[in-house]
Amino acid sequence: MNKAQHITVSISVLSTDFVQLGANLQRIHMSGADSVHLDIMDGRFVPNISFGWSIAADIVKASRIPCGAHLMIERPEDAFDAMLATGVNEVLFHVEATRFPFRALDLLKRPGIRRGVAVNPATPVASVIPLLESLDTVLLMSVEPGFGGQPFLPGTLTKVRELRSAADRAGLSIRIAVDGGVDMSNATALRDAGATELSAGSAFFRATDPSAFVRALRGE
Repeated sequence: MNKAQHITVSISVLSTDFVQLGANLQRIHMSGADSVHLDIMDGRFVPNISFGWSIAADIVKASRIPCGAHLMIERPEDAFDAMLATGVNEVLFHVEATRFPFRALDLLKRPGIRRGVAVNPATPVASVIPLLESLDTVLLMSVEPGFGGQPFLPGTLTKVRELRSAADRAGLSIRIAVDGGVDMSNATALRDAGATELSAGSAFFRATDPSAFVRALRGE
């Protein structure tokens, strides 16, 4: 990885107290984080249900930084128009959730929208290599999707290195994001492996100094 590469930090609101959502969005903004991470769950692809388009649109409207959507839902193509209507600037769907990932990525080809895929811990990196020229971001799950607060799976580091190597061999400047159990104990290893975006939730909201936490994830 090029050490000059800027590391972005995205904060998931899945673990926030939604009664205090406005205050917590302000906390995210003041921390210096780059974006808000919206986990959309349908109760089928993953057991839990998070929130739908109306709440997502409210979060985007209230947020002072960009918001990206991580769709943990079956048949994600059916939700693209509704998701994009909320005002997010990135949509990621799971490769395991659709039979036609190339078609799904093509449907997301819109001006100003980053598009990409998410990969479950048990899914090999090889499954997304053919897609790399058609996307902007690959999100590697470092926990099983659908639940906040899980411990980081260390095998994720190998997957980050594999994906970074494949992208470099192809001459592609894709964003490699990692989501799940990310905190100051593993951020350095993830950056060194080639990750360029770190998504945190529970650890951010536990931090006594959110700005210092974000800087630590970036390695500043």
